[in-house]
Amino acid sequence: MDEEKFMEIVIVGQRNGERKIQWLNFLSSTFVLGIIGGLGGGGIYYLLCRRWSHTAVIFVAAITAGMMFLGLIKSLRAPIDKLRELK
Repeated sequence: MDEEKFMEIVIVGQRNGERKIQWLNFLSSTFVLGIIGGLGGGGIYYLLCRRWSHTAVIFVAAITAGMMFLGLIKSLRAPIDKLRELK
């Protein structure tokens, strides 16, 4: 095996020469990363201010979701020959 791949999640791929968005992969990745980012941001806020803030959690989760949407847009703008072939 030339290149080892640990865990690969395809968000945008190609099938029959057309772009296809894997919505389940995108939404589940966005959800999980949003929770991790939100709790991490809330934890940092707690360490700095010694009180919990739901606003900090929601803010960081929203920033994380926004970054995922930007990644989706970037993937949709990629040349179709650069996208992975879906089964």
